Amino acid sequence: MSETGRDSRSSARGPDVSADGSGGALIDVPGVPDFWTRVREASWRCLVLDYDGTLAPFHRDRMSAFPLDGVVPLLERIRDGGGTHLAIMTGRPLSELLTLLGELNIPVSASQGTEFHYPNGTDFRVEPRAEQSERLDRAVREATELGLGGAIERKNSSVALHTRPMEADEAAAAEERLEAVWSVDSAENGLEVRRFLGGIELRVLGIDKGTALLELLGETPPGGLCVYVGDDDTDEDALEVVRKLGIGIKVGSPRRPTHARGRLGSPEDVRAMLTGWVQVTKGR
Repeated sequence: MSETGRDSRSSARGPDVSADGSGGALIDVPGVPDFWTRVREASWRCLVLDYDGTLAPFHRDRMSAFPLDGVVPLLERIRDGGGTHLAIMTGRPLSELLTLLGELNIPVSASQGTEFHYPNGTDFRVEPRAEQSERLDRAVREATELGLGGAIERKNSSVALHTRPMEADEAAAAEERLEAVWSVDSAENGLEVRRFLGGIELRVLGIDKGTALLELLGETPPGGLCVYVGDDDTDEDALEVVRKLGIGIKVGSPRRPTHARGRLGSPEDVRAMLTGWVQVTKGR
């Protein structure tokens, strides 16, 4: 699947690979030279992955952003290998993620940390207060009045403007106009305006991918390693949290600031990392 959005995420040249002890080839993770040693030697492992821009390339049609070929079988092998606690995190609604990725019977956090889905069938959502819901509904009307209603997505605890299908100048202007309108009384209602790659979102304050990561992890025993991989500015909340627990990896341009130590250039590089993960943890 090729990138058709206005952001080019694939690097012209992926990271180098290095030989491991079994004769295979492992992709290097720039910024974390001992990455595979730490994965191999950890007493337990947790791998949490963002979806869009990480497992799936961006697409102008949001519901055509399927995982890269080979990603789902790799996730299934990691899930079934017994050596890794695997989870997925996304800003999308849960229903969208399950449509695109399928049911993998692993923990999932969706809608920027306000929806959770677990393999035992337990689902729950963080519901906004009444005044927050009213402000979010008004945000939809404000966007519609500005002629942006067709690019709006109303989630249970947020409203997002998706500008990826727009030309760059049009997208920037739309985001700036809507940010000015949505910011007027967002804080008073316990909401905040956050930008993401390909849009802008009005969402509940204090709930994000960082809080979601802590929810997914629960109580973690000592001596383990948690790895979080994400590409978006919204992933920075989780990347900041994971600094205390293990390794964060940012996908995309190396020029973008991040809390992550590691870097990968594209979803193709993430797929190579998953291949290495299967290889290193096999039989553990």
